[in-house]
Amino acid sequence: MNEQNRPARERVTSVDGAGRAAARRPPVRTGPTPVGEADTMFTRSLMRAQARLAFATVLSFVVVVACAIVVITAVPALDDVVFAGVPLPWLIQAYGFYPIILVHAVAYALLARRAERRFNALVEHE
Repeated sequence: MNEQNRPARERVTSVDGAGRAAARRPPVRTGPTPVGEADTMFTRSLMRAQARLAFATVLSFVVVVACAIVVITAVPALDDVVFAGVPLPWLIQAYGFYPIILVHAVAYALLARRAERRFNALVEHE
């Protein structure tokens, strides 16, 4: 085909293209939103509660992992237990920490959700 016989190019666009572009733009704010002293106090208390919870979770995780490591190294009888040719301490080091991680993650998520529910209850009563 030569250049003259080619059909004209057409650009196909979505009908809803303008809607997607508008959805990507941030909402227009009409003015400053007033923040009361109580809102500031409640928000700071939530932030402190979340920070305490995070610190306690990390600290308890480190303590549990340290205890598991001490047990692995201090109990020589564990070396005699073998599954499929692999000593038990190796299996504990390879797979035993995942349940500890999972328990701490779930506990943190549940306790964080509870703190946020309390925060919302305080704010809604305002």
